[in-house]
Amino acid sequence: MSQSPGPRIISKFVEGLVVTYTHSGTAWAITNVTGHTGWKNIGSGVFQWQGFIDLSGYRPDDMVLSPAAVQLQYGGGWFAHGSTQNDQGAPMVFQYAITTDKIDDIDYGAAGISESLAGFIGDNSEMDQVVLGGTEVWAAGSNRFFAYGKMQESQYGDGVPIVGPRLYIAMRLALTPPRNANNDATTNGTYFIPAMRYVIAGNVQEVPEFQLLHLMKRQVDLQQTPDVDL
Repeated sequence: MSQSPGPRIISKFVEGLVVTYTHSGTAWAITNVTGHTGWKNIGSGVFQWQGFIDLSGYRPDDMVLSPAAVQLQYGGGWFAHGSTQNDQGAPMVFQYAITTDKIDDIDYGAAGISESLAGFIGDNSEMDQVVLGGTEVWAAGSNRFFAYGKMQESQYGDGVPIVGPRLYIAMRLALTPPRNANNDATTNGTYFIPAMRYVIAGNVQEVPEFQLLHLMKRQVDLQQTPDVDL
């Protein structure tokens, strides 16, 4: 890859996830998780993934990568199915963030899935470290096989200039089991979360030395800031 100034496209592929729920009495349990490289089962239908994009070789140390467009691409559909014809799909909530500093506490926030995943003091990050973040709500219909559609999407982020060696990615997925329409009771189900790809298109460019030093100092200062939970 050229080390000269100019356009760059960098990306990260994340494997999909298949989760099977088995209902028993008044409780449900996760009995099978497959295709989950990097995914962690936190419990109660919550899954998390954290990783990074190594920027080594994409630009010289004295140049800045300025994102022009950031996109999350899905390699397939969001899908689930229940056990009987009367089962109805339950919502999924998906959150993600791409930052220049690792998210320290992905579980932080009293508001849970209604709170952003990055960019606030409790997770030791600031908004000027967030390239892109978002929260998506997926919902489905009834009749056993559920093809999900995106009902809500909220995005945030500053598309910040990148001077560090890594871009960090964090994701949180909250699932709920399907319900039977006849008795309004939890039932068995399997969820299929597609593989996804994070894509960042931008330009590598030289900047004035004072601006480069400011960006580097800001990044170092933020990385050294201790965790603060209010």
